Amino acid sequence: MKTTIKLAVIAPLLLSVGCSFIARDPDSYREVTRELVETRGADIKDCYDVALATNETVEGTVVVNFSVEKKTGKIMNPVVDASSDAPAELSQCVVTAIDGLQLDPPDAREGQATFRWKFEAQPAAAPAS
Repeated sequence: MKTTIKLAVIAPLLLSVGCSFIARDPDSYREVTRELVETRGADIKDCYDVALATNETVEGTVVVNFSVEKKTGKIMNPVVDASSDAPAELSQCVVTAIDGLQLDPPDAREGQATFRWKFEAQPAAAPAS
């Protein structure tokens, strides 16, 4: 069975301005945050593979909201958004996978971000006749 995982980034919102670290523009902030979260892509795929082991048709969207702490760049308070429709175990696994990530170097601004992963079970390809 082939699996598809799609990641969509909802633009991080920049909240406050500091004065002693890198101050990325909104597009750069969004890009480095996306790249950071993507470093856990294999872990997130593992979350889905575990879910598929118990239910081969499991699908859904996991939406996670979090902040990026200024000065440290650490992802803080990742939580599953109420709009998520994936099983709770899958959603929590995704949260666990990204928790503790850290931008390096950090940004002078605190950020708020929403990331969305869509998990789709794909039927196995039919054998060629």
